[in-house]
Amino acid sequence: MEFFGDIIFLNKPKIRFEMLNYIINSTIISTNLYQIELKKELKLYKYPFFISPTIEDEDVNIRKKLFKYSFKKLKLIYGECFISGNALYSMKRVEEMYTINCSLFLNGRNDYCLDFYRYTNLRTIKQEDINKDPLTKQLIEMIIRDILNSNPKLECYKDIFVLNNEKKRMETDKVSIDFYQGFSTSFLEIEAGNYLKIDLKNKIIREDTVLNYLNQYKDKNNEDIRNEIKKELIGRSFKVPYAKRNYKMDDILFDRNPRNQTINYDCQTINLIRYFEIAHNLKIRDINQPIILVRKIDSQRKSINTYFIPEYCKLTGLPEKVKKDNFLMKELEKYTKLNSKESKDKTNKFINLFYDSDRYNGKLSPKEKSDLYGLYIKKNQGFKAYYMKDPTFIGGNNNKINPKNPFPLLEKIDLKKWLFLYEQDDYILAKQLYNKLSFASKEYNLLIQEPIWIQMPQNSKAKDWTDIVDDYFEGEKNKYNFIIFLINDKNNVYPEIKKHSLCKNTYVSQVIKTNNFRRNILKICSKILLQINSKLGGITYKVDFDKVIKDRKIMAIGVDSSHILGKRTGVAMVATINDSFTDFFNREEIIEEENKEKLCYCISTFIEQAIAVYYKRNNFYPLNIIIYRQGVSFQQKEMLKKEIQQVRNFCRMKNLRYYYILVNSKISFKFYDKYGNVNISFLIFILMPFQRRNFKFHFLSSS
Repeated sequence: MEFFGDIIFLNKPKIRFEMLNYIINSTIISTNLYQIELKKELKLYKYPFFISPTIEDEDVNIRKKLFKYSFKKLKLIYGECFISGNALYSMKRVEEMYTINCSLFLNGRNDYCLDFYRYTNLRTIKQEDINKDPLTKQLIEMIIRDILNSNPKLECYKDIFVLNNEKKRMETDKVSIDFYQGFSTSFLEIEAGNYLKIDLKNKIIREDTVLNYLNQYKDKNNEDIRNEIKKELIGRSFKVPYAKRNYKMDDILFDRNPRNQTINYDCQTINLIRYFEIAHNLKIRDINQPIILVRKIDSQRKSINTYFIPEYCKLTGLPEKVKKDNFLMKELEKYTKLNSKESKDKTNKFINLFYDSDRYNGKLSPKEKSDLYGLYIKKNQGFKAYYMKDPTFIGGNNNKINPKNPFPLLEKIDLKKWLFLYEQDDYILAKQLYNKLSFASKEYNLLIQEPIWIQMPQNSKAKDWTDIVDDYFEGEKNKYNFIIFLINDKNNVYPEIKKHSLCKNTYVSQVIKTNNFRRNILKICSKILLQINSKLGGITYKVDFDKVIKDRKIMAIGVDSSHILGKRTGVAMVATINDSFTDFFNREEIIEEENKEKLCYCISTFIEQAIAVYYKRNNFYPLNIIIYRQGVSFQQKEMLKKEIQQVRNFCRMKNLRYYYILVNSKISFKFYDKYGNVNISFLIFILMPFQRRNFKFHFLSSS
């Protein structure tokens, strides 16, 4: 059995699996992965450099201008070269130190010096070395970008390559936007080798800033207008020209401006006008504009205020007036909603640009650069894969069902004695939502009683919502078995409501955001209804597994871990405790940094607890365990050695067969058959043999 990234390839058809009858056909598939081949030994010299005066790492624009200004001189000294971080890499050995002076401004102020030191390191790269060192992978990525940047048909916008003739301005009488249909590249290491992943990526450029939005309002001193502006902007994401990341607005300070807002910078107290001149080389033109506040949380969980100037903040995403423009949205769909064949053809077309032989302004062509580095991208040859039969789903009354259509539920729990909380302005939507839920419930043969309606004041804070719930629960424990919250989440109340639901009163809840109901409200309500039934303990449907699966007495276990604030790790674990995989036992743990060794023991402890629950439920123990482990990438699998050892020891002691699978749920591969259609295997674990007292590590998709 061979594993390629996230698909199983059965390259030994004679292997005797009882489950091979699930396979119905084989085919050749292609992907958006292209193999990287280094045909010669590549030698790169590293030259550290320093910029004076110092530029902040986030100030991308000035760094770009400096490198663009000095690159011709650098090539005369170092030959073909590229810059990564604070180092220049070249195939040429230079012993001397060089200084390049740059004047970026016509008035001559703020001159910069780039001091390049003699080489500090020689890195020799071979094909077999690429996987051994993160820096080597980074250098390969930089070389690929350097080759693509030399193609005159391409323009690079941060992480997106755009063909010159595919930039489009879309405009109507209402709005105008610039649309860029491009490609992003990334290096990918999987078990089958080293690959370049090509993704289609679109970019929409908006020239309007937050200040443009604010200037639409003439009387910004009016309290009602200020509240209206805050309601619209707080929580919105924005970008600034001097940083790579996006920020989210926490507040707009109308009583402050760049002239009277001060900060501590370089042991001095200065206002924002002076700070932006020094730190970002930006001149603030409107000194009376308000200040945008963003609160950051540091590693000690302390809140730090960061200030932004509206005239340099560009809102991300499509403006609301664009979303309401049906003509423009339909025009965008022509380029954003491509079918599989169109996506595949575009990706292959992009790879051909890697081998263009056209020169531009005397620069080496992409093909010449590829030959210089000895780095080549192989065209997609395709891979053999197998189709599997669609699973059979069983609903109520033991009927076969199609989960896309309404059906009787396997186990239903009627919705009785429940609360419905909504804000005053959402009264009509709340009634509409209840009516649609009632209509959908008939299709699923569920009973929904009229709720107790609770109307909240507009713009209620999180504490207002939770206090009302506490009042209803006080002295009436377990009177209400479900609560629906309909929120317009401008005040970011969702996290606090869920904490209150899960940790304090431990009631079952469904939080619904009003902005999810622009269209297909009945379809959305059907899905909400199924979630409610599951949360109350009902079962939607089950998969009709083959008898050979049921006879194995399998327990499937899912484990996920992630880092959370304050140097802590959260671990969530769930295990099936019946043969139809519809009943579960779960547990979670929060592990502090100083006790991180505990992480490798908690899973084996959980398995022991789950087996006890399984026995109590069935009066017999499971014979086979499948563990799906998420939260650790394929490259970090060495970190799991202690955890795996604990699982192995426990399974040996209990004489259990087990299979441990490392899952990558963030894959961006795209798989196409010869017709350009996407096919995803279902229930992939049934193809795997169980191992007695052996550990095998494989990398699978959770699809």
